[in-house]
Amino acid sequence: MNINDQQRARISASISHLNVQPLTNVNFSLSVGTVVPRDVRLQPLPAEVVEIVPQYRGYNFVLVKDEIVIVEPSTYKVVTVLPYSGRSTAAAPARAEQRKATFTDRDREVVRKHAKARPVEREKRVTTGSSVRTEIRTGERVPEGVEIEAFPEEVYREAPALREYRYINRDSRTYIVAPGDRRIIEEID
Repeated sequence: MNINDQQRARISASISHLNVQPLTNVNFSLSVGTVVPRDVRLQPLPAEVVEIVPQYRGYNFVLVKDEIVIVEPSTYKVVTVLPYSGRSTAAAPARAEQRKATFTDRDREVVRKHAKARPVEREKRVTTGSSVRTEIRTGERVPEGVEIEAFPEEVYREAPALREYRYINRDSRTYIVAPGDRRIIEEID
């Protein structure tokens, strides 16, 4: 599989946000075609990586020192080994940001009211843009191709705690996003 330098960097950055500890001592070769022992704990590739390389949908990975080892789940064969520039410092501010984001029930109600007030526009937004369906989970980053929107001024007036946040709508849910690192802070349905 040919992956260019930009894709390698994006995959490495995406995995660095997951806070996965790399293995330091393994008893298998880090080369394509090697079968990884079944006792090695594999992680599913994040949706963001699948957007970069769709052929990896359903594949797993393990970090070994400074390498991302992508594994075919049914055979446990290594399909790709990529350099990993783990930035544990990049993940730390994101965790701090997630902890401090506490919304009241009233804040959530204001978001729900806003979401219901614009259903036609919202549905249009869901169907335009990328046709790739991605699962959106709290704590994950919103892919670069997805537009993050500011709330209308009336939402910020009624719920000032939301001022520093943005949102996206997907599948009749509203997701609160921290704009700095594009992480989903909370899901409101």
